[in-house]
Amino acid sequence: MPGNARLLRTRRLRRRGEFTDTMKSGSRSRDACFSIYACRSALPFAQLGVTVSRRVSPKAVSRNRIKRQIRESFRRHQDLLSGVRVVVAAQPAASANDNRQLQMSLSKHWERIAKQQRQ
Repeated sequence: MPGNARLLRTRRLRRRGEFTDTMKSGSRSRDACFSIYACRSALPFAQLGVTVSRRVSPKAVSRNRIKRQIRESFRRHQDLLSGVRVVVAAQPAASANDNRQLQMSLSKHWERIAKQQRQ
């Protein structure tokens, strides 16, 4: 993957505290596939945290597909979300949808979050 197409390590949430702070203090956007929590960050770029539990799908292949779709969508929309920390929690309905439907759902969430954070 080319260097500019990757989701950099600095753009990911990796510590449990970062996830819980975002989920507690942030605004929420939700549909059948995803619950997305977002809050303002002191950093000039967007950061992403992803949770896809076994409750979503018992198959690792399915969970990994969902995570790839989340990361790819976030990578394409990260300029829209600059200065925002985001945690995406997949819901069980996400495993039943195809990649196109997941991308459409996530695009709507990113636009909604960007609008909320600008206010």
